[in-house]
Amino acid sequence: MRIAQISDTHLSDRHGFFHDNFLRVAEAVNAWAPDLVIHTGDLSINGADRAADIAFSVAEMARFDAPVLVLPGNHDIGEEPGFMQLGQPTDERRLARYGAIAGPDRWARDAGRWRLIGINAQVIGTGLGREREQDAWLRGELDAANGRPVGVFTHKPLFFPRQLGEGDRPAEIFLPAGARARLFSLLRRHRVRFVASGHLHKYLDVAVGPTRFVWAPATAYRSGLDVGVARPCLGFLKLALSGDAFRFELVEPDGMVDRRLKPLKGGERYLKDAPPAPVTPDRAAE
Repeated sequence: MRIAQISDTHLSDRHGFFHDNFLRVAEAVNAWAPDLVIHTGDLSINGADRAADIAFSVAEMARFDAPVLVLPGNHDIGEEPGFMQLGQPTDERRLARYGAIAGPDRWARDAGRWRLIGINAQVIGTGLGREREQDAWLRGELDAANGRPVGVFTHKPLFFPRQLGEGDRPAEIFLPAGARARLFSLLRRHRVRFVASGHLHKYLDVAVGPTRFVWAPATAYRSGLDVGVARPCLGFLKLALSGDAFRFELVEPDGMVDRRLKPLKGGERYLKDAPPAPVTPDRAAE
């Protein structure tokens, strides 16, 4: 089975800064003709506050010829406790709005011998009822794999690869510490083969014990955040599943543009508050 993993598209009907990059990735993905596309979050620029951003981003997924599964990121449903930079906490209202437009915020699919599980990173560590529901659901899905190989998809990475402790990395780029440790222990216990994430706008593929941790690059823009060996780039990942084996491959399509954020913001602190730069109607998916 062939799967394309895309991440951090940051689409918006109001702010079309990164739409052309997304179109180039969609073209490259369709040329490869995967069986499935998985989006690991941050579909939008400001879906946490604008339903129109989520609706536009979800509609754009129709550009892919293959079925698409999506997961929410912090720009889609808000931020976890301990990191309120944008003042958009993950809460029941944002979760409900996302679900009404984009569908389930977690999922499980069988792909040959494999079980693929997508989890909502943004509820982890919130104390919301949705977090407890997801925890019980995830344990059930892992148990149901019954020894088959499992791959997990999520928006945020579990940790920085140089160290499993807190270290000096900004807390917001990873899952909350206590919840992360519990999740990591659960995945190790079930010998999950890989955890594929996005969020950091960088590519990384590293093994920790029996598990590979793979970061997908963004399609939107590179991040200047220093996370060591991770590679800043634009593109997507190819994932091939065959029997019990798997292989990830980085793809960097021609013609992608790494736009600097400061000029786009027009003097504002955040992209969500930037002057409008709408996608022209003929460039939007019908």
